[in-house]
Amino acid sequence: MNDSQRAWELAMVLIANGRIPFDPANPSGSVKILSRHLQALEAALHDQAITADTAPTPITGHEHTRHERLGKNRRPSLVCAD
Repeated sequence: MNDSQRAWELAMVLIANGRIPFDPANPSGSVKILSRHLQALEAALHDQAITADTAPTPITGHEHTRHERLGKNRRPSLVCAD
């Protein structure tokens, strides 16, 4: 799905939730408002896609050492075998 389609779907959800005003009695004004919101949504989606492509790989937790998982002030307990 391209950015324009995603922007349209988001706009419809935002209209349904009352976040974007839409007045059927004033279609001309409502279409202008919708057009501005669609342009902003499409630009934001495009920027998000670019950012996602250039963002560093997130840490999943497997890269941490045992000491880091235990916390800063905790040390692993010593195990004694008799």
